[in-house]
Amino acid sequence: MEKIYFFKDYLLKHYGRQMHRIPIDLPLSCPNREKNSGAGCIYCADDGNRARHLRHNLSLPDQVARGIEYVKTRYYGGPPYIAYFQSFTNTNAPVEVLRNYYSEVLSLADFKLMIVSTRPDCLGDEILDLLCEFKRQCDVWVEVGVQTSNEKTLRLIRRGHSFEDVKTAVMRLAERGIKSAAHVIIGLPGEAQEDFRQTALDIAALPFSAVKLHNLLVLKNTPLAKMYADPASVPQIKIMNEYEYAAAAADFLRRLPDDWAVMRVTADADEKDVIAPKWWMKKGQFIDYLCKYMEHGGNLLGEIPGTETGDGSLTLYHPEYRQHFHTLAGAVSEARHKFIMPSKLYARLLARQEVKVLDIGFGLGYNVFEAVKTAQGAAAGKLSVISLEKDIRTLRAATRLFAEDSLELRILNALLSSGVFKNDFAEVTLLDGDARHSVKSLKPGFDCIYLDGFSPDINPELWTLDFIRELRRLLNQAGVIVTYSSAYPVRGAMLKCGLAVGETDAFGRRRGGTAAGADPSVIEKLVDEKDMNIILKSTAGTPYRDPGLDNTAPWILEHHKRVIARLRSRGIPKWFK
Repeated sequence: MEKIYFFKDYLLKHYGRQMHRIPIDLPLSCPNREKNSGAGCIYCADDGNRARHLRHNLSLPDQVARGIEYVKTRYYGGPPYIAYFQSFTNTNAPVEVLRNYYSEVLSLADFKLMIVSTRPDCLGDEILDLLCEFKRQCDVWVEVGVQTSNEKTLRLIRRGHSFEDVKTAVMRLAERGIKSAAHVIIGLPGEAQEDFRQTALDIAALPFSAVKLHNLLVLKNTPLAKMYADPASVPQIKIMNEYEYAAAAADFLRRLPDDWAVMRVTADADEKDVIAPKWWMKKGQFIDYLCKYMEHGGNLLGEIPGTETGDGSLTLYHPEYRQHFHTLAGAVSEARHKFIMPSKLYARLLARQEVKVLDIGFGLGYNVFEAVKTAQGAAAGKLSVISLEKDIRTLRAATRLFAEDSLELRILNALLSSGVFKNDFAEVTLLDGDARHSVKSLKPGFDCIYLDGFSPDINPELWTLDFIRELRRLLNQAGVIVTYSSAYPVRGAMLKCGLAVGETDAFGRRRGGTAAGADPSVIEKLVDEKDMNIILKSTAGTPYRDPGLDNTAPWILEHHKRVIARLRSRGIPKWFK
């Protein structure tokens, strides 16, 4: 599917109106828990994911009454309703007991549809016959817990059934004319993109009519929580942020038939019970983002909402690099603490007629904005900035983050329209294109170089020995290169280029940033002996290489891996202790 066909759209199409679920918590358990002394699937909460507005052991009439009141208050909704038998396994009882429960609930309100959530190994002939009985009273759907088609993962999460059980259950439901929905979790331990895709392809081959998709939640007091807290856990649990999950969910949904209804796209639990992930997006924001992501094929930099950081300034998340542009501790503060202050820009402006700054990675512009404000505050000397940016879309996206009359927006608009911003204190020139090519055309004479690419492990092009050698060529004798990164390969490259390397104060990260210069006297705090030994006497400090300044990130990373393997084979340790 290229566009999400939500279940609400299905309801409008088939019933002419929206209908809301009334969650029902039947006094049933799960056979998986019963077989394992109360320990079921590793991610399952004690309450079996009961609706938050329900208390345990509430009578069925009270549950229906509370559900109707909740729908009326929250959604201004009225009848008819959907009876949603949600928590635990809702076919885990003798047929006569289930018949009485279902009948009682359906008699309590105007229900046009019932959804029964269950396991694929709890759908025997008698249960299927019972569900067919209720088809004469209302429409019936069965939500089948699939989670994944990967048999290894099913065993790991203690699911207690196989994917073959899923196939059998869905085929038998289809034979009896009962619609079914596949409940799938993206992000289960040990699984990666190829596993998600395979599950999508496997369920797409079955006669489901809908999917209920959500991300993995680590909830308190679950076996998964213990696994998540253990750094030695195998496999490691990779928790996805909202952007990573949106990319995975979109890829999953595109592999399903267009006429499948989508019942859910994100997990829902009480915030106080969730250990991870801690998303900043609200549910509605995420759904809106996911829809736009699918509509635009993932090219959404200009659509991503701003993220408020610790100092109140906004940053953005880059969907390609899968990182925020700044630390969430504070975008403005990071520019000041990692670039403006370590480069001593204010003092340089007071001491010189002109200060030249090379800004590598304009991004959202905070380094440039703070540099211009520093020049205005000093009211002495003239600031000249050349800023390099490969993706002009970042500037357009940044225009949404600032007030109409702000200096930041004036700078952005000027750079977008003419490539130059000027005022009485500063001049900023934007060079659009790959920074590795742009630096070759620049002449030496820079007092400060701000190296601010995405992290070296995903954007190694701007952190190689070969690129830093170009920066060394452009730097004044009393100049300084400053960066937020403290990565050993970066510091190793700086040392090999003949630069003195120092540590700057930490902000937003445990380790400080890096300052490097041709003259050691411009460095306030040189790296200590321990770090020097790690850089020079182990493979940790092996620089990235890009001899022609034109290789791709995968090539650089793979080459780096091969060099390290070769050094290790010669007896160079991985780490100096």
